[in-house]
Parts: sequence; structure tokens; C-alpha cells
Amino acid sequence: MTDPFADLVTRTAPRGRLGIPGRPFDPVRIGLLVDFWMPDGYLQKMYVEPILLAFEEAVAEGHSIRPLQLVVERAFALPQSRWEHALDGLRRLKAAGCVGVVGPLVSDNARTLRDAILEEIQLPCVTWAGTSDWYGPYCFRLGNGGCTEEGQMMASWLAHQGLRRIGVMSEISPNGQEYFLAFRRAAFELGLEIRGVETITQAPEDLEARLANLRDAGADALAYMGFGFPTSLMRPMFERLAWDPPRIMTTAFQFCYANPAWMKALVGWVGIDQVCEENPRYQRFLQSFEKHYGAKPHHPNTVPVLSYDSGRVFTEAIRRCDGVLTGWGVKAGLERTRFAPSATGGPRTHIGAAPDDHNLFHGDWLLYRRVVEDGDRAFTVFEGLWHPNV
Repeated sequence: MTDPFADLVTRTAPRGRLGIPGRPFDPVRIGLLVDFWMPDGYLQKMYVEPILLAFEEAVAEGHSIRPLQLVVERAFALPQSRWEHALDGLRRLKAAGCVGVVGPLVSDNARTLRDAILEEIQLPCVTWAGTSDWYGPYCFRLGNGGCTEEGQMMASWLAHQGLRRIGVMSEISPNGQEYFLAFRRAAFELGLEIRGVETITQAPEDLEARLANLRDAGADALAYMGFGFPTSLMRPMFERLAWDPPRIMTTAFQFCYANPAWMKALVGWVGIDQVCEENPRYQRFLQSFEKHYGAKPHHPNTVPVLSYDSGRVFTEAIRRCDGVLTGWGVKAGLERTRFAPSATGGPRTHIGAAPDDHNLFHGDWLLYRRVVEDGDRAFTVFEGLWHPNV
């Protein structure tokens, strides 16, 4: 059976020097480590096509004199399988000649792979993971959220709404702990009172009773911290409990884009997101994608635009690596990047790094959206950007 992700090389002819006559340049290879399962069609539309679009644009604009190639490595690891699968995937990408990797995508794998990337892989790896436990010379973060940032943002939104008595639901997981530690500090600084904390698994059997506990504790708002599956079950529980509190959750909110039933279940929730129609670069991405592929990507949805910016991160690094197309050369190119425009996030989001700063997003890269309902249709609307509580 033919691999649908083989030979993903740019088709745009590079500008300028083409190499020795009869011996064209080899493509520069960037890996995509897919460390959790998804259908091939979803992987193609949401990840592969946006990254390839960024590559085609870079070659067309003369930012790379070589073709660019995306090497897709499916290595399903934590939380459903073993972390070693992700490490083996990185090894295969290195053996294939990749000079950088998009991934790992999952926080559990990012934490676990950190040391192996330093000691063995030695390729710049750009994670989407939100954990703060991802650091090191080759560890870069283009976060699909950030645990510490989101804890602060949830507390800030609640304070701006004039809500002071907060019920917290926190999952037992490393991310759940990171979210809550950040939220607790921010709540104290902003004068919020945590009326109760319900600690749950990712599939709790007594979820409605836990919600009732927070209601009975006098909470006038709810903050959810974790991967988010239980939130998809709560809508009928709120109705049975006759409790409809203002509620906010982490970037787990974004799962609603993948499933209309989940979107419907989250009506009334505000969540941390990264899609902003007010960002002109986001609008240009939608137009460019439609021109290139004949249809717009699923919109609004963070995944395709974050994939696009992941590809652009590496094209910016290749521009700045002074022709040193190795792991350490591309790492240096990433560290020389400043104020690169971002299609993800709000209008003032930009991308850059430095030797001691590998967090690539800067500015208003996280924002708020709300799920609303119109008849049988549920969808998200832009709620606003973060503002200081002063």
C-alpha cells in the first residue's frame, strides 16, 4: 500500500543558484513527529497541507535556494502507548537526514524526551506542548497553549467579569497540576476566593456530584483545568443541577473544533484559543490556502494555522542559518529569528527566539473565544484578548 505521506517535496522552482549542472541540490528535510493517533485524512488536511504551504511560499519568495521536504513520522506514544515509540520516531527522522523537527506535540512525551534530545538526537525540536518542563539547547516551543500562561489568563478573565468566588475542577495529570499552580497564584494576586477544588480523573464516574459540591460551596463561577474530556459531559448535568455558572477552561477548549457534538456540549463555555479573525495574517493564510488547495481549511480552527506557522518557523530558521544545514546550524537560525509575523494568535503576535529564550510566540498569542448557539448550530466567537487587571 502506498504511503500517502511519502515524497512531500515542494514543487515550486527555487530562485537563483540551482547547484552543479545536472546535480541539483538535495531538498532540506524537516520532520513532523506525530506522537498521537489521528486519521490520515485529518493529518493531511490539518497538519501536512498547511506546513507544505509554508514551504512552497518560502521557496517562491527566495527564502530557500533548495527544495524543502516534509518527512512525516507516525510514532504514537503517550498517553495511549509507550513513550519509547516517540524516541524511536525521532531516531528515524534523524536517520532520514532531517535538520529539524515539528514535535513532539504532546506534553507527556515532551517531558520524557527532553534529555534524549540533548544527549542523542541533537536536532531543534519545536513542540506544541504547553508544559513548562520543556527546556534545553534543542527544545523550542510554539505552544498550542501554555499551562502557566493559561492559569494566569483564566484568573484574569474571571476578575474582569467581576467574579470572585471560584470553583475549580482540576484533573490528575502533570498538566492539570501546572494549570492549577499557576491559577492559584494568580487568584491570590487578583483577590479571587477559591471556594472549592474538585480533583478528578480524566474519566470521572461521579462528575455530577463533584459539580454539585462546587455549587453548594457557593462558587459563582467555574474554572476547569486539564485535557478537558469531562467538560463534554457537563451540559445536561448543569441543567439537572439548575446551575449555570460563568465558566472558563484551558486550550482543551479547542477539541470542540474536531467534533460537532463536542462543540454543542460546550455551549456557554469560554476557552483559551489562538484563532483571531482580527489578525490580518490569519486572513491571508485562509486566502493563500484556498488559492493553493482549492478550498479553505476548517475555520475557525487553531490546528491548521498553527501547523502553517510551524512550517514558517523552520523557513525563517533556514533563511538565517548562513547555509549551515545541520541540526546546530538550524538551531542557530531559530535563535537569530526576531519579529517574524504570525498568523496564529492576535494581531500583535510575533515569532522569535534567542539563545536563552526558546519560547517562540510573543505578544497576544493566546486569547479568549466563547461557544454560542444559534438554533441547531453551535460555533465559537471571538471573546477578546488578554488585558492587565489594573
